[in-house]
Amino acid sequence: MSDADELTDTEVRQIVREELPKAGWSILSRVFWTLTAVFAILVGLQLGQIALAGEGIATIAYGGGGVVVVGASVYLLYLLHWN
Repeated sequence: MSDADELTDTEVRQIVREELPKAGWSILSRVFWTLTAVFAILVGLQLGQIALAGEGIATIAYGGGGVVVVGASVYLLYLLHWN
């Protein structure tokens, strides 16, 4: 048998008390980074709109910045939720 089968009720309660705050911070962290990534996607799309309204080199700069911001945010969402 493994050591886990020999745990007493008191030891299990102690382990749960230690691990519960860590799980709470993990959930809060995931929510925070998800909201941040969604906001960044909106900022990237706004950069794309500015690029469409602009002329010259500014169009390329804003458009490239928008693509980079949206791409990084989508990748962060992928890492948070689908990896």
